[in-house]
Amino acid sequence: MKKVFIVCLGLCAFQTMAQVAQLPSMVIAGIEVRNISSNEDILRSVIYKSLVNSKKYVVNDRYDVAEKLGSKKMEECMGKECLGKVGTQLSADFAMSASYEGLGDRILIAMKIVNVKTGEIERNEIEQFENQPRELNRMTDIMIYKLLKMDVDFSVYKALFFKDGPTASTGLGKMNNSGPRIGFAVATGQNGEFFTRKERDGGVGTLPVLFNIGYQLEVQYAGSEKFSGLFEFLGNVAGMEHGTPIPSLAIMHGVRFGKGAWEIAMGPSFTIKRLVSGTTDYDGSFRTYQELSDMGVANAVHMSYFNRPDTRGATYFSTNFIFAFGKTFRPGALNVPLNFYASMNKYGTTYGISLGINITRSRKYTYTK
Repeated sequence: MKKVFIVCLGLCAFQTMAQVAQLPSMVIAGIEVRNISSNEDILRSVIYKSLVNSKKYVVNDRYDVAEKLGSKKMEECMGKECLGKVGTQLSADFAMSASYEGLGDRILIAMKIVNVKTGEIERNEIEQFENQPRELNRMTDIMIYKLLKMDVDFSVYKALFFKDGPTASTGLGKMNNSGPRIGFAVATGQNGEFFTRKERDGGVGTLPVLFNIGYQLEVQYAGSEKFSGLFEFLGNVAGMEHGTPIPSLAIMHGVRFGKGAWEIAMGPSFTIKRLVSGTTDYDGSFRTYQELSDMGVANAVHMSYFNRPDTRGATYFSTNFIFAFGKTFRPGALNVPLNFYASMNKYGTTYGISLGINITRSRKYTYTK
C-alpha cells in the first residue's frame, strides 16, 4: 500500500511538472510609478503574484532577471522594442511592462505584453481607477485578469473603477445638487384670491406673485452612471416682499436620469396658514359668525361655514403636495438646477420656478474591505 501511495505521489508530481513545462514563460520588465505613494519593487511583487496565481505563465523571478540584466536596465525597459530584446536575452516567450500614474482624483494603470518571437504587442490594457492607493493590490489583480481575458470580480471592479464627475458627459450618480434656491411662484384659487383681496377684507391687496428663497439638501440613496434615486429636503420662505412671510419644509422623493440630468420629484410640504371661518349665505359677501351676530342675523347659526386664508384668522398647521420636474445644466464645474413645480392644497395650486447653483465638490473616497 505504501509503495502504491509513493507511485501515485510521484505521478502527480511528474504531471504537475509537465504542465508547468508546457506553460509559456513571462518576464516582468519596466514598472513606472508616478504621483502614487508606492514604489516599483512593491508593485512588481504584486504583478508577479497575480501572474503566478493566474496559472497562465511561468514567471521569471525578479532576482534572476536583475542578475542577468541589472536592476536599472530592467526598471527602464518600458517600450515594445526593449521588451522584445529583454525577452530574447532571457529566452522568454513574453515580456511585459506596467505604468501607474496618479492623476488628481484617479489612478491610471496601463499594462502591455509583447510577444518576444514576433516583437509585436500581444495584449494591451489601460484603465482608470479611483485614487485609492491602499487598493493598488486589487487594482493590479483586475488589470492582470483583464489583460489575460479572465473573469473579473465585478463587485470589486465597480467599487474601484473611476466614475466621471458631473463636469463630464456622464457620472450622474456622483452629482449632488445641495445648495441655495431662489425663484418665484404664482398662486391660484383661494390662495391667489387671498393676495388680491383688499387688506380691510383680510387680504394682502397685491399681486398673487411670491418670491422664494431657501436651501435644498439632497441625499442620494442609489446611483449609477445614468440614474440616481434621491431624497430632497427643501426649506423655503416665500412672500416676504408682501410682509406675510410663509415658511415651509418640503420632503420629496425623486429620480435623476439620462445624460441631460433630467429630474422628477414629488412629496409633501409642511407650512403654516392663517385661516378664518365664515359664510357667504347671508348676502354673497364673506362674513364671519361674529359679524353676522353683531348685525343681528337670527339664523346665523344655521348657515354653512367654511375656512379661507385670511390675515385676521388664527394660525394653523397646513400641508401641501408638491410635484416638480426639471433639468440640471452643467457649465464647467457648476451645477445649475432649474425646476418647475406645482404645490397643491384644498385652497388652490401654486405654480413656480426654482433656480439653484452649486460648485462641484471634491470627491470623497471610501475603501473597500
